[in-house]
Amino acid sequence: MSTRVFVAAAVVATLAAGAASAQEGNPFLGRQRFEEKRCTECHAVWGHGGRLGPEMSVAVAGKTFYELVGDFWNHTPQMIDRVSRLGEPWPALDPAEMADILSYLYYLRLFDEPGDAARGAQTYARLQCVSCHSLGRRGGTMGGALDRFSAYTSSTALAQAMWNAGPRMQQAQVRTGTPIPQFSGHDMADVQAFIRAEGQRPGRDVVLEPLPNPARGATVYRDKGCGACHDGAGRSAPDLARSTLSKTASEITGLLWDHSYAMGARMGAKGIRFPQFTGTEMADLIAHLYFLGYVGQEGDPKAGAAVFDSKGCASCHRDGGGAPNLAGLARRTDRAGLASAIWNHAPAMHRTMAERTSFWPKFEPGEMKNLAAYLEALAKGGAPAAGSQARGRTGAAR
Repeated sequence: MSTRVFVAAAVVATLAAGAASAQEGNPFLGRQRFEEKRCTECHAVWGHGGRLGPEMSVAVAGKTFYELVGDFWNHTPQMIDRVSRLGEPWPALDPAEMADILSYLYYLRLFDEPGDAARGAQTYARLQCVSCHSLGRRGGTMGGALDRFSAYTSSTALAQAMWNAGPRMQQAQVRTGTPIPQFSGHDMADVQAFIRAEGQRPGRDVVLEPLPNPARGATVYRDKGCGACHDGAGRSAPDLARSTLSKTASEITGLLWDHSYAMGARMGAKGIRFPQFTGTEMADLIAHLYFLGYVGQEGDPKAGAAVFDSKGCASCHRDGGGAPNLAGLARRTDRAGLASAIWNHAPAMHRTMAERTSFWPKFEPGEMKNLAAYLEALAKGGAPAAGSQARGRTGAAR
């Protein structure tokens, strides 16, 4: 999915109502909140916006909820200093605003950079697409012309058509001895770029597709019965949350196609009809699958107890330290509320820590989710003790 689709189709943000569950945030509202909080004055998204802070589409690429929260925290001191120098107030975020903005930043990675037509030509030849399909009036006729897909910047329309025709295509490939194509990496995006470059159609207008909606995709996932095989401990098909983690739209479409042959055979053996997609269903399903990785894996409370001590949290946030009781906070709110409280408390903490020490704790990947798991366990009264071994590492961490 091209970044240009997202920018040019801004009007589709009216899909905001119901785009995602309240707890996970709404990426369409998050885009609006990102601008309302004036984040774009310092941060660019795909080159549009300020230059004082990191380019967000690069800085947040494919990061889970707690990785994003950790990045926010790590960036806080520099941001506080810059906001103060500009004479601007610290942008407070309530839990809903925090959830929306984080989901928007995660949503950015759903879109691919445009594919490479030269690589796409090589992939098109390697997969022997030309033996069945014509493009630019060259190639086979058994599978039909692909020129109509050259109107799209995204590979989703092509992927949906491939999926719907999958059983018929694969039967023909088996019959003729043609290898069934397998996609990896950015193959789908590159093939789409090649089709755009070589396809013949009246005019050269681009078809702007509606923004993929993860909430609608969750409905598609349920209605098509995907969970019957892909969910639960006794699942007979791959864990899609793990398989699609940190993958872009074209990578997910490739995975779906690669899986479709075995899936079709298994469903046929059980007498189950192979699912068909219409309208935006494939794009929405891909958005849903992409968002399965947003939650990330559960943290480890024991490792979180060590983080709590090694980062110096214990010195202020234990009883008598003068700072808020984080276990009590975790008991009263969800993870978006916890992230919001941390963010809003940052300026006061920055001042306090500047008076006491020059140390500002930084979170490495995985540490924030472990800390959150520890606070959750603490709130429920079942947390492991943060022992002296963890405290012994505090000096080294500092």
